[in-house]
Amino acid sequence: MRAFAIDFFNRKRMNSITNREFIHHNYVVLYERIKLISYMLIFTYPCFFIVDFFLFNKLSSPTFKFNLSAIHITGLVVSLLFLFIYHKYLKAPRGVIVSSYILIYLLIGAVSSINSQLFTGNIYAYIIIVLGVAVFLPIQPRHIFIQFMVIHIFFIIGLYFFEPDHFAFLSKLINSTGTAVISFMIALSFYSFRKNDFMNKLKLRQNEENFRSLFNLNPHPLILTKLYNEEILLMNKHALGYYHLHDNNMAQIDARFLFQNQEEKQDLLQRLMEQQSIKNYCIEQQITPTIRKWVMLSLELIDYMDEPCVLIGVTDITDLKKNEEELYKQASLDMLTGVLNRRSGMEILNQQLSAGPESQEFIICYIDINDLKKTNDRFSHSIGDDLIKTCCDTINRHITDVDILFRLGGDEFIIVFFQKQMNDVRDLMKTIKLSFEEINFTQQKPYSISASYGYYHYKPGTVLTPEEVLELADQEMYKEKAVHKRKNTSVDSAIQKSIIRQINGTIP
Repeated sequence: MRAFAIDFFNRKRMNSITNREFIHHNYVVLYERIKLISYMLIFTYPCFFIVDFFLFNKLSSPTFKFNLSAIHITGLVVSLLFLFIYHKYLKAPRGVIVSSYILIYLLIGAVSSINSQLFTGNIYAYIIIVLGVAVFLPIQPRHIFIQFMVIHIFFIIGLYFFEPDHFAFLSKLINSTGTAVISFMIALSFYSFRKNDFMNKLKLRQNEENFRSLFNLNPHPLILTKLYNEEILLMNKHALGYYHLHDNNMAQIDARFLFQNQEEKQDLLQRLMEQQSIKNYCIEQQITPTIRKWVMLSLELIDYMDEPCVLIGVTDITDLKKNEEELYKQASLDMLTGVLNRRSGMEILNQQLSAGPESQEFIICYIDINDLKKTNDRFSHSIGDDLIKTCCDTINRHITDVDILFRLGGDEFIIVFFQKQMNDVRDLMKTIKLSFEEINFTQQKPYSISASYGYYHYKPGTVLTPEEVLELADQEMYKEKAVHKRKNTSVDSAIQKSIIRQINGTIP
């Protein structure tokens, strides 16, 4: 109960403060408006004087003419006095001056219409000024009601004494009273409308301030941009720090730095306008000329300051991307040689063979390292691993960026050559063989490097599986492997015979 009472009084106090703010704001607006009215009246009074001293010069009612001239001079003096106060006394009490100005002009209107009974018999001046005050100078309803009531009573009393015709008096009484009531309702409507507009703008400003506070307190980089011209409206301190923009003039920065690819940006904005929100959009950004980072963007289409805007939340996922790349390497690369492993290589082959009409022509080279088992048996498995790595590194140095090398397993490797003909591939493989022989000749390694090769030329339209393509290349490789084995066998046989002869020569 106590909390409810405290909340009630707090709300009441806030409403009271807000009401005082509006009253002050309204007086400031009306004060400026009276300035314009005063200037207008000052430039209009020469016309009044022409009427007073020339057109009405021969008027038979001097009292009417004298009163009319006095009224016009009073109006001129009031306007001049107001402008003097406006320009000389900047801290003048606006509420008192506005209320006094309204009261004086209502009085002038009433006296003018009472004076008109001596000549024209109309009450137009009073009606015009009452309506004008209601439209142009609506102050608090209570205050304007009191002013209308006091001046109207004065007007009725004056009209009673200056209008001898009873029926004419009743007609003017009804018309003027109806005008006063309608004027009060107009003033009330304009005042209420202006107050509601002020309250709505105040709430909007408070909401904007709350939004800015939450915007700046957010622990992640946040950026608010206009939808159509990429102007940045807000950046919180985390965004300024993340993008190294502390020393930049914000007026010279737009949102183009967020997207290096403008086509990608346009596609993203098109999706945003259709979906209103895009979550977890990953993109690589150039933070500085030397720093690139991966970020995850969340975009929301919002209205801010009556304009369509894009709220962009930024999350740094550079470390996550590095871990992802490391996991990808571990899953895709052969740990011993650093080239693609069997799974990754077979996936690439499968993609090429299943691409249908869009598949590319390529040449498969099936490589089998010669005498790996002998190297393992003679030296050790670590030396055998070094043989595999040396062979793989040598091949990698000679193939192009469009070619793919992967380890099929053990001592078997596959090269997928793109954009080459068979003669080009054979020439390149001859170069690789020469590199092996150069290593052997310089005796850089304790072992001898050589390999057997088999080729298969795939052309689009051929229906084969990756396994069938490798099998065809493998068959060609075994032909060369068989030649290598026969050579090795002949060499081994000659060596054995030489050893036997040497042994027999030593026996008596």
